[in-house]
Order: sequence, then structure tokens, then C-alpha cells
Amino acid sequence: MKHAVHQLVELLLAGTAFVLTTAESLWDWSWLQITAVLHLAWGDLPAWKLVIGIIAVLILAAALVAVVLRAWDALGRIAAAFWTMALTLCTLLAFVVVAGLFSRGFQWVVASVPDRFWTAFI
Repeated sequence: MKHAVHQLVELLLAGTAFVLTTAESLWDWSWLQITAVLHLAWGDLPAWKLVIGIIAVLILAAALVAVVLRAWDALGRIAAAFWTMALTLCTLLAFVVVAGLFSRGFQWVVASVPDRFWTAFI
């Protein structure tokens, strides 16, 4: 069983490393392309190419704004989820502590109170 779990963890780590390496390569390639476009002589371009470039930049800016808004919303949901998880764990801990106190109290009753304690009141 231990070997199977170890293999599963290795597989997950290899998959994660592949995804992150691929994402890094795509990120680097994309930034290389973006900086290459920014270093073009925009003033020397014909008007129609300049219009296409400006339209592309506006579309990308709108997409970036949409992605940032979605990311902000997702960040809020993630923060709320972590807060809910923390409160749930604190509530569970409080429940276990109360159960432990009740258990300790019951142990005290079993150990300290005589079996026929009520005869003293009769």
C-alpha cells in the first residue's frame, strides 16, 4: 500500500511539474512576442496596420479587464472559502473540547460519586 501511495504521489508531482514547466514556457514565449511588438516602429506603419494594431490592443485591454474582474471575484470567493473552513475547524475543535469536558466529567462521576449516593437523601 505504501508503495502504491508513493507511486501516486510521484505521478502527481511529475504531472504538476509538467504543467508548470509548460505554463512557464508559454509565459516566456508570450512575453517575448509582446516585447517584440512593443519595439516595432509604430510611427512608420501604414494607417491600416496601425488601426489593426490599435484595435488588437483595445480588444486585449478589454479581455484583460474582464480577466482581472473575474480573478478579483474568484479571490473573494477563495477568501470566503478559507474563512468558512477556518470557522468550521474552530467549531469542530470547540465541539471536540466540549465532548472531552463531558467525558472528563463523566469519568469524575464514575470515579468519585458512590453508587448509592441517593440513600443519603432518603
